[in-house]
Amino acid sequence: MSVARIVVPALLENSMQQTLVLFLSIIAAMSGQAPAQRKSAATQGRVTFAVSVADQAGAPIADVKVSLTGAAQRTGRTEQGRLVFENLPAGSYHFRFEKDGFVPFERAVTGRGSAPIDVKAVLAPAPLPPRPIAPVGSLPAAPAPSSGRFVVLDMPAFIEKNYVGRANGKTTPLGCSNGGGATLIQINDAITTHTHGDADEFVYVIAGQGSVNMPQRQEALGPGVFLLIPRGLAHGFTAGPKKPLVMISTRAGEACAG
Repeated sequence: MSVARIVVPALLENSMQQTLVLFLSIIAAMSGQAPAQRKSAATQGRVTFAVSVADQAGAPIADVKVSLTGAAQRTGRTEQGRLVFENLPAGSYHFRFEKDGFVPFERAVTGRGSAPIDVKAVLAPAPLPPRPIAPVGSLPAAPAPSSGRFVVLDMPAFIEKNYVGRANGKTTPLGCSNGGGATLIQINDAITTHTHGDADEFVYVIAGQGSVNMPQRQEALGPGVFLLIPRGLAHGFTAGPKKPLVMISTRAGEACAG
């Protein structure tokens, strides 16, 4: 009987010790989780928007005004096409993108979760403003009628009739109108350097050989060669071994001389 009285209290004591150890273990585990739970509660419900704005070709657009309204309100401008809004309450947002020269763009975004949310926008160029409509009675004046006359020439026959012969040179008018005039030029000797300040000169070589001489440049001439000499460019002509050098010169922009 004395043995039984000793064993029973020992068993009870061991059981109480085990219970106490288990209780202390639970308390320690709960105290370790509390900071993590508090940290999770502190960050829960906050979102970040990563905004990018580009044109229709994909190039980023700087200095775009970005406004968002909803669970919170923010405004900012893009740098190299990008902008970030951080630490915002989760919820629904409305974005508006504005920049001169582009059509404003809007979109709705729902913010939730811990990962940054991409908000992409593509802006289209603004259309050109419509041309103003001229009021009745202020229509542009009709162009003045041409001062020239219709001309048809058989050039071989015309050149033969007006052939330069042994003369130094000869110029013969072919026709003219408001926009300028055409002249037959035949030279045996050189035409000295000159300019046309009020007309562009178009030259077509019919026969002979020679050259056109310009500052720091010289071009050979022969049948079929075409020249465009802008107004103000100094130039001259020289006849070659096959004389005369026969050309048609049209001066566009020069007043009609007859």
